[in-house]
Amino acid sequence: MIRFVCFLLLMIAVLSSPVDVQAADFEVTPILGYTFGGSVKDSETDDSFDFDDSVSYGVILGLRDESKKGSAFYEILYSHQPTYLKVDDKALFDKDHLDVDINFFHFGGRFGTDGEMVNPYVVAGVGVTYFDVKGGDSETKFSFSIGGGVNVPLSERISLRFEGRGFGTVLDNDSSVFCVDNQCLVDLKGDVLWQYTGFSGLVFSF
Repeated sequence: MIRFVCFLLLMIAVLSSPVDVQAADFEVTPILGYTFGGSVKDSETDDSFDFDDSVSYGVILGLRDESKKGSAFYEILYSHQPTYLKVDDKALFDKDHLDVDINFFHFGGRFGTDGEMVNPYVVAGVGVTYFDVKGGDSETKFSFSIGGGVNVPLSERISLRFEGRGFGTVLDNDSSVFCVDNQCLVDLKGDVLWQYTGFSGLVFSF
């Protein structure tokens, strides 16, 4: 992962002049990054349980909004993080962690500059977070995201995208989550689960 990021940074460093990029209507961006953060608290015991930081990956689809000046895109984001929730109560699950895949499905928008060697932008989205609990009950929650980054053209139809984004997942009041065999790890009170992702990707424009 570190070598991959260093390689991408080196490619930016050797760029000495802007690339003549034609405006495209559609983008496909495979992404690879690292997601960290995320903690849930039990309302009954006040115990906190943390998600393990790990690599994440996914894809972003973009459609240009011709009605706005600058670079404006409607976007659909899918991000997948294979991780686990650290469990202290081994008597509950007979192990010290609970395997959980965290999936974000977001619809949103991106707005920034265009036509420069480095083009900054801001991005936001709303959608759902799908917690895929291995061997247990999966959960789907409303979530939102906000972030920013830069787009660096490499050729007429290919560019590099570097982005940092925060994800907030809204947890329900008075509900139990992360359940296996009718045993639930956490009893919730209303809260927001915060996670943060830094990623890069190659943008293919059509």
